[in-house]
Amino acid sequence: MVIKEITYGGLSREHLFDRLKGYPIFLNEFAEMLLFSPHFCPSPRQQSLSVAEFTVGGLGLQQGGTLEEIRKQARLLGLVECPLEAAFYSRFYFTDQEEVSKEVVNQNPPGALVIYSKPLLADRNFPRGLYLRKIRGDLWLRGYRCSDDYVWSPLDAFLFQVNASSRALE
Repeated sequence: MVIKEITYGGLSREHLFDRLKGYPIFLNEFAEMLLFSPHFCPSPRQQSLSVAEFTVGGLGLQQGGTLEEIRKQARLLGLVECPLEAAFYSRFYFTDQEEVSKEVVNQNPPGALVIYSKPLLADRNFPRGLYLRKIRGDLWLRGYRCSDDYVWSPLDAFLFQVNASSRALE
C-alpha cells in the first residue's frame, strides 16, 4: 500500500476556489455546488492526513460493489472516509494522473480517482462526492451523483484516509 500525506484546510471557500482556478484546476458544476454549499464548512486551520489508493477489486470486491460494501471492506483494512475538504486539496497532490480519453455515460469514468468521503446531504439530487480526472491534459476536480445501489467496477479507484490506528500497515 502506497501512503501519501496531504495537508488541507486553512483557506476560506473563496480562497480555495481562487487557488484551484489559479493552478489551473477545472471544476464541474457539481464540484462548485459542493464547495459553495452552506453545508460545507472549511476548516480555519491546516491539518494533515494519510491517504492510500485502492481499486474496488483491491479491497477484495472482485465483482465490484456498492458504496456500503466498499465502506465495509475498506474498514477491514483500516481505511476510512476522507473529509470532504481534503478531497478538494487532494487535486494538488495527484497531478501526474494518467489520462484516459474513453468517455462513458452513467458510470464512473475510466482513469478517475474517487475521493471516498461522506456525502454532505442525504439528497440523491445533490452531489455525493468528488473525483479527480485528467481530460485533454487538463486537471479536473469533478463532483458526482450516484444511487446507493450503484455497483462500482472492480477497476474503479478510490482514495481513502488511512486510519491512524492502522498505520502499522505501512
